[in-house]
Amino acid sequence: MANGVDVTVSGGVADICLIRQSGGGWLDAAQRAALMSALGAVGADARAILLRADDRVLAAHADAGPDLPDADDAAAPSLASLCLAIETSPVPVVLLLEGLVTGAAAEIALAAQVRLATPAARVAFPAVRLGRISGAGGTQRLPRLIGAENALRLLTSGKPVAAPDALIIGLVDHVIDDATAEAAFATAMGLIQTQAMPLRPAPDGRAFLAAVRKARSDAAPGSLAMALADCAEAALLLPPEQGYAFEAALALERDALPQTAALAHLLRAERLAAKTPEPLHDVTPDPVQRPALVGASPQLSALALMTLARGLPVTVLEPDRARLVPMLQTIAQRQEAAVQAGTLSAAQRDADWARLRPVVDATGLDQADLVVGGADTPPPALGDAVVLLMMGRADLPAGAFRLVLSGRVAELGLPASCPAAKAATALAFLRRIGQTVVLTGVQSPLGISGRLAAASGAALRALMVSGVAPEAVSAALTGFGMVSPALPKVETSAAPRDMAAEEIIRRWLGALANEGARLLASGLALSASDIDLVAVHGLGLPAASGGPLHRADQRGLMILRRDLRIWGTEAEVWVPVPALDTLVSAGRGFLGTVSQG
Repeated sequence: MANGVDVTVSGGVADICLIRQSGGGWLDAAQRAALMSALGAVGADARAILLRADDRVLAAHADAGPDLPDADDAAAPSLASLCLAIETSPVPVVLLLEGLVTGAAAEIALAAQVRLATPAARVAFPAVRLGRISGAGGTQRLPRLIGAENALRLLTSGKPVAAPDALIIGLVDHVIDDATAEAAFATAMGLIQTQAMPLRPAPDGRAFLAAVRKARSDAAPGSLAMALADCAEAALLLPPEQGYAFEAALALERDALPQTAALAHLLRAERLAAKTPEPLHDVTPDPVQRPALVGASPQLSALALMTLARGLPVTVLEPDRARLVPMLQTIAQRQEAAVQAGTLSAAQRDADWARLRPVVDATGLDQADLVVGGADTPPPALGDAVVLLMMGRADLPAGAFRLVLSGRVAELGLPASCPAAKAATALAFLRRIGQTVVLTGVQSPLGISGRLAAASGAALRALMVSGVAPEAVSAALTGFGMVSPALPKVETSAAPRDMAAEEIIRRWLGALANEGARLLASGLALSASDIDLVAVHGLGLPAASGGPLHRADQRGLMILRRDLRIWGTEAEVWVPVPALDTLVSAGRGFLGTVSQG
């Protein structure tokens, strides 16, 4: 075994097993080289090569997300070279697909001669989340394998396809119930001995091109969907070598786009936020079985819906019936809207509603193991074992955690001396109901999102007070990618002021970046990437921007500080904070990169 590649030869079959190395990469340059060497060492007298993963997962990340671009990608042998070696191997390569198969492993799967899958296997091509094309040949092999319509659907959605469905469309050749290596050997040998290797019929050219035309008609110019349609067309019309070269050229173009780097930055931020904090590594959270909500705010309504959707019962305590009834009506209306939209079945709606239990006095919380308190209704006295999360500006009871919700981000403030078991339970619960959890270093009722929202409002207000028309501000924000931007109400006697949309956005993002520097200096935000996560997934900044701190790093902090000094003569929100001077003096960006001049 070398670099995570274990080779065993038995009965004319070379069993090549990929082993995930602790602290090492998955299909990194060293493992790619070892796999290439193992493939080349298989004698011509071998009847098949069985390729599989030791841990039964052919993916770099458990979140089914894409492989992030890395400097290692350019090291030899490249993924494209490895896939070509598998595709052209004189000994048939049979790949056993188990569990999740994504990224580089999915590309390898397309290059194999035979794909065997277990019933639980799922295959995905999630590079779309980064606006990327892998460059390893997948956009050529997949359309030739399953046709342009199915291939473009998988490539543009990035969603996993289950083994039974993959079998129907021809993405896998056989689904085997027994996932052992011995069973895969037997299936592979049976195919070879009976010369029943899968036949690849020529694609229907008319249907193929019709699917390409349809994809182009739905795609925006310059979009990834348009580039994928071009690749699919190349798969039909060009020889394989030219098709691979065409894909590789488009892949380089896509990787050079600013939005690709921005989306990669956000994905890294999400994966960092998803890691368990060091103090909680050895702590097993208690499963929350009976969560309760205290109050009747819109945020608690959303929290109730998220919790019900995960199959948990929810108790809602609100002593004021005049507040409780509208909250229940809101939940019912949103469930009904989901049914009408086809995202929730009527049966599931009824089951969710049956698990919702409204109560008007504290005795209804006797069995609760986790309680979320709203801003307006103080929680009753609770047992020591109950995990308490508090929203709003009220003082925190002893042992409680501060919770701030915005969009799909939950900011969780951990007290300095909180019990590790309670912290782990709170973190696990919020993640279970679908929230991206950002830990904060200070127990702030506003949180990162509130502070950013205040800076945003101050910047927009300053622009309009100076005479910039609200319509111009709204149009600039909409063009940037904000959906239905809300503007502060401003009365001004200033003369009308023309300002280009680009400058409006620079000033607005500059105020957010300035506040980001203040948040980092105060210790409320623990990392710049957390601030960008909250800005995008909490406040609604477009993902392709990467967030205000990523954008600031791309322009350079010296440029940001220069701009802020100029704008700061007009409003306090743009006066550079001292922490920004510190970063510039150190030659660093928010995310640790060298500041550009």
